[in-house]
Amino acid sequence: MSHMQKINENEEKLLNMILGEIPSSRIAIICDHDGNILWNSIRDNTTSFLNMDETKESLKRSLESWDKRNELSSKIGNGKYALVAYDKIKRITIPLPSNHLLFVSLEGEEFGNIKNIMTIVNWVNSNMGL
Repeated sequence: MSHMQKINENEEKLLNMILGEIPSSRIAIICDHDGNILWNSIRDNTTSFLNMDETKESLKRSLESWDKRNELSSKIGNGKYALVAYDKIKRITIPLPSNHLLFVSLEGEEFGNIKNIMTIVNWVNSNMGL
């Protein structure tokens, strides 16, 4: 794990729980609304497919997409998560109550992990506050 900027200790706990409890998780990142990486956790023996500049650009695109989704929230409700499937990974992004974005890279085809990740996010938020 590499500490980039200060985040809420409960957000750090969230990342540790996701990497610890979701075997297919590769990388977990929390960024602020400007796309600045606040914390970056990588599973041991995992290599990122993207360099840091590419990762930051990907995060910025995700944030822009969430901004567009939020324009419709008064009509359809708040977004819970977004999933993008690529050949090599699945990427889930989840807006956090702290106005931060959780970004998790997963291996494999197992979509059941979304439910497990959301359970962890909801538990940390309910029991510790995000």
